[in-house]
Amino acid sequence: MRFSEVIGLEETKEELGGGITHNRIAHAQLFYGSEGSGKLALALAYARRLNCQSPEKKDSCNNCSSCLKFSKLIHPDLHIIFPIIRTSSTENKTSDDFVGDWREQFLKNPYLSLSKWLIHYKEKFLEKTSDKKKEAVIYSHQIKELNRKLSLKIFEAKYRAIIIWMPEKMNIKAANKFLKLLEEPPNKTILLLVSDDKGLIIDTILSRLQHTRIPSYTVNDTIENSKIQKSESFLNFCRLSNGNMGKVWSYADEALPAFFFEEFKVLNRLCFKNNFSEISDWCDAISLKNREQQRNFLGYCLSIFRECLIYNFSDQSINLLSIEEKRFLENFAKFVHQENSISIISLFERAIKKIKRNANSKIIFFQLALELSDLLKLKRKFVIKG
Repeated sequence: MRFSEVIGLEETKEELGGGITHNRIAHAQLFYGSEGSGKLALALAYARRLNCQSPEKKDSCNNCSSCLKFSKLIHPDLHIIFPIIRTSSTENKTSDDFVGDWREQFLKNPYLSLSKWLIHYKEKFLEKTSDKKKEAVIYSHQIKELNRKLSLKIFEAKYRAIIIWMPEKMNIKAANKFLKLLEEPPNKTILLLVSDDKGLIIDTILSRLQHTRIPSYTVNDTIENSKIQKSESFLNFCRLSNGNMGKVWSYADEALPAFFFEEFKVLNRLCFKNNFSEISDWCDAISLKNREQQRNFLGYCLSIFRECLIYNFSDQSINLLSIEEKRFLENFAKFVHQENSISIISLFERAIKKIKRNANSKIIFFQLALELSDLLKLKRKFVIKG
């Protein structure tokens, strides 16, 4: 991608472009921010601008041979490393064995998330259910292969560009190998690390990187920059995406809010009934969904509980909900109040983090349902005036 093709983030683009213009180019950089924030697209746009043969004032030219190769992610001096899942059949494979599919997924959605990539990866490359439950990792043999590549001459680029996507997924052996590479960086090579959660990267690596924080998009950003017809369902989906441009770009592939709404009502009905058997059955069903759908559903629930607070404590006209959701909220919002709201929101935030870290989803949802059941039955200590 070019800088101009990345939505918004003008100040960050100016900063990155200015560094290239004034030859302030750190050999190891970290682009970090929330999922769907555009950091991966920016890192690739930066590498493209750095290697453009006829750069414009603020961007790459889009016409030279280097730009044309970067536009398809096939430049011989562009190397991409990302998490994979190790199985008996993929024991010695590296990112190179899957980069064609990764490239295709990125070109389809330049705000690609790790969870979205892994859905594709597991469906295409893994057969065993036990393998699909394994965590994706950047392994030491992937870093070893990177070192082998770096020992070779640069083909044609000004700077060889190494993209490490999700460096927080390195295991300890991989991190130690990579640390040695940072301490003795090859000439004319830039290492661009792209992270959702820099807090999970070891400190000895973090301290050797130049950090660039990529701000999250707003809901308005996601709405204004979408080419999809702005129906009520889509606008509602944008609100629920919470600035995640990746989700909005893959709108057609996502489970729609209507499905989430029905599941939300089922969950809360079961919580009020407190029937362990029925809750267990519901957890069995929801645990069969993929991780992306589970996280999206939890995110939807979280947004509805927040909307309950807005409904109770603010102008009810500002609720960005569908007609059916608003009708439901009129009766349900009274169960979310100052005595339980913070605990409910914290409960769902913890569940999202656990799903993201590949914990057992059935246990997560069962525990969530039991705790939510207790929280919804807490009595408020005062009545909100209408």
